[in-house]
Amino acid sequence: MKIYNNALGLVLFFSLLCGQQLDARLEVFDGEYGEIELLNTLKARFCYIVFFKMGREHFLVKQKKSDFLRKIVSVVRDSTTAHLAESFGIAHRVDVIPAHKKFPGKPRLDWPATIHTVAPGKMIKAQNSEYNRMNIKQANIGFRREMLHWMAKHPVLTMIVALDTFSCNHDRHRGNLFYESKTDSFCAIDMDSAWKYNLCSLACKNFSAMLHDRHLRLSNKEIKTLKLYKEYLEFLIDKHHPEDTIAMYDYFAEKAGFVKGTALYTQKVELELERNRRMIRESYKDVQRLIGILEQLIKVSKKQLKSLGYSHYYFL
Repeated sequence: MKIYNNALGLVLFFSLLCGQQLDARLEVFDGEYGEIELLNTLKARFCYIVFFKMGREHFLVKQKKSDFLRKIVSVVRDSTTAHLAESFGIAHRVDVIPAHKKFPGKPRLDWPATIHTVAPGKMIKAQNSEYNRMNIKQANIGFRREMLHWMAKHPVLTMIVALDTFSCNHDRHRGNLFYESKTDSFCAIDMDSAWKYNLCSLACKNFSAMLHDRHLRLSNKEIKTLKLYKEYLEFLIDKHHPEDTIAMYDYFAEKAGFVKGTALYTQKVELELERNRRMIRESYKDVQRLIGILEQLIKVSKKQLKSLGYSHYYFL
């Protein structure tokens, strides 16, 4: 693994230590689990959510309530992306509850669900903070320059944007990003919308347009933020090769019950699973291409600032 400097190295060192302590998966069902105390039940727009306590730990169970079978494939995406996020220590842990596994908070026995550790803090949209109007959602248009304003406010926000680009998670909003003011920390949740749009390819297109825009002038703060964004992407490229990600994806898919010959393994589900695998491979190639474009943009932008009288040491 390459050595990362300054803030990036410190953040990654801390998050990797956390990852070693937490492990990559919950593994709740690998043995006997303790007595369960139900705490609260919510009916969200697309899912049922049940909070409960098991031993001294708090968890929640989430299950889709849509009648569209293909939407339950989201349990695989949610678990896989949470595993990717643990590389940074910025997400709660997620595991799959298999189909036909009886468990409190799982109304449909024949469908899989997910079990989550509870995210610290509160969702940003539910609190009054400087991030109230933040918009880092990449949607189906990819990275936008105005996102740099918010990313520059906190290195972890840059980390989250890089993770969303890498995992093609297009639906990051103030309802699925938690913030804890006491510790000044963020926790990313609900990444089950991954691999729908190739955000890496869209980012290549958008950054290429910025690179060839003769009138574009990035500030020093924007350049530093882009440099950190690039380094986070490089870290993800080094740590999560596509076949490894697909192996984890297949692990969760099989655990959920998406196995050939079963009632859950319909033609639509098969197509959805294969589409996600294909996107994992394609986006990985595009994020490698994205790194080269970012390097050029950062280099050109530094030269522009230097020509305006800024010292080389201003960028260190």
